[in-house]
Amino acid sequence: MGDIKYRSCVGALIFNDQGQVLVCRRASKKKTAVGKWQFPQGGVETGRDEDYYVAVLREIKEEVGLEVSNDKLRFVSKIEEPLSYLYEYKNSITKAIGKVFNHNGQMIHWHLFFLPKNLITLVDFGFEEKPEFDECKWFNFDDFLSQEEQSNKNDQTLPVPFKKEMYKQLLTLSKPIIEQYLQEQQQQQQQQ
Repeated sequence: MGDIKYRSCVGALIFNDQGQVLVCRRASKKKTAVGKWQFPQGGVETGRDEDYYVAVLREIKEEVGLEVSNDKLRFVSKIEEPLSYLYEYKNSITKAIGKVFNHNGQMIHWHLFFLPKNLITLVDFGFEEKPEFDECKWFNFDDFLSQEEQSNKNDQTLPVPFKKEMYKQLLTLSKPIIEQYLQEQQQQQQQQ
């Protein structure tokens, strides 16, 4: 089969004070898995020797219009090792979007951020001419991954199918980080 080539990417797992994660619905710009849900993510600009943290901040700004600040979106941690997935049906994807990939999948360096639940109203898809997403919402991570597609329901929050296994790994690795952060925040509030 040959060597597997991955595109170097970053991802943002944004969670709130109830441990829910921000999921975004893929807009028609994506051409594949339109209407499915995912986390903000994107490619690292390797030609400019872009740092992973700088890249994830850029992607968050481009895709959901948020910037890091002490009272809004806060960087919490990162997953030490990148997670990867392979494209399903690469030839179908190539035909659907009309371009040829020089990679078979993505290797994603995940960063975790905290955003107070009520500040979801700050999300703004207007930073790109053709936005990646057309909606976002808070969702329980476990529930997001455990849903099964039902043919009679059009309003389901289903993850992009070819990313689901990677998201399961991300859940396992991020859950203790999220729980610890929220516990520390609760302790700080009780001390005030």
